[in-house]
Amino acid sequence: MKVRFNDGFALTSRDDRFELRLRLLAQNDAKLFTPTDQEPARSGMYIPRFRVYFEGQLTDPFQYELSIQRSVEGAFDVLDANVNVRFAKQFQVRFGRGLVPYSYDWYDHLEQYFIAPERGLFALNFGLSRQDGIMVWGDTWDERIRYAVGGFAGQTAGLADVNNTRDAVGYVNIRPFWQSSALPALKGFFFGGSIGLGTQPYAAPPLPLRTSVQSSENDEAAASASSVFLEYLPKVMASGSRRQAALHAGIYSGGLSVESEAYVGQFGTTNTDTNVKALIPVSGFNVTTGYFLTGEKVLSRGAVDPLRPFTARRGTGSGAFESFVRYSQLTLSEKVFTNGFADPDKWTREAYVTDVGVNWYWNRYLKWTFDWQHSAFANRILINEGKNQYAQSLDLFWLRCQVYY
Repeated sequence: MKVRFNDGFALTSRDDRFELRLRLLAQNDAKLFTPTDQEPARSGMYIPRFRVYFEGQLTDPFQYELSIQRSVEGAFDVLDANVNVRFAKQFQVRFGRGLVPYSYDWYDHLEQYFIAPERGLFALNFGLSRQDGIMVWGDTWDERIRYAVGGFAGQTAGLADVNNTRDAVGYVNIRPFWQSSALPALKGFFFGGSIGLGTQPYAAPPLPLRTSVQSSENDEAAASASSVFLEYLPKVMASGSRRQAALHAGIYSGGLSVESEAYVGQFGTTNTDTNVKALIPVSGFNVTTGYFLTGEKVLSRGAVDPLRPFTARRGTGSGAFESFVRYSQLTLSEKVFTNGFADPDKWTREAYVTDVGVNWYWNRYLKWTFDWQHSAFANRILINEGKNQYAQSLDLFWLRCQVYY
């Protein structure tokens, strides 16, 4: 047996055919909301993610993943649980629970590698997240094209396998210059798209629309960790057809990272009090730019090795500093109000969020994020019902410490 301490802890057989890897992720947030008297959003400390990953292989073609998560709601549950059969690099089959290949913001890289602390508005509130299913995927044309197609059942954003959704999903990402030596500056250029066609055969309450946290439930902890800009009426349910598509493009070149994605969707909604049913059109986009001020270079979003790691000892380096800006926008059709699904006097159907901040990487495993998030809305929203207080813009000062080993 061989033992390795690098990106996690690994036990490997002498012939490299069997492996068990153990990895840990811990994120701790300090959030200051302004105005400070919002309700239910509350300034304080939050744990958005604590995860334990068990990964490895059982002989060469069979790979497995099991991960456990404690999310902001405070409950431990299965995050991923799947087996991947690698027939070839170009053709692989994954069975079980894992990321659904809809949208670049969800499928391309994990939360620990984000530029901004969380996803953009559309993916944050309407992403398919993780579900059980079977998926065919692979990297072809000398790794220039990554594709995925599969069928899934679960729920829109959640941990439990309640099986109230059905989705057929397809994804493609193209890097045309990945193997080019003539145009090295364009090696990290990419573009592609994804589509999801599904249905909600069993009605479920839709979650409120939030600005800064992806949550699978609406308990007290999740509600207090983010401002809300639209909350559905009590008798409103998500049901019926769900159709959505996304186009993405960007580049990683030198110290520069640019990611952009545009989304459209239609989501079936029913008011069980009035028996009114409608497909609610939703659209949005986000653009994110990051740049390493300390000289590090990237070709994708992954672990960052600072050129001069910070050690907190004499002669230490500064670590790696990455400045970033993101703009995110989300628009719902006026049907959300005219069909009686939400109260137009309390909420808005258009939100615009700007994040400005810096990531400070002490070493490959420790990362700090400082973010100012400014949220603006097309009309005033209710931020404290007890005080009858409304606001047309909100600010969040956000500090995150992340350990990923």
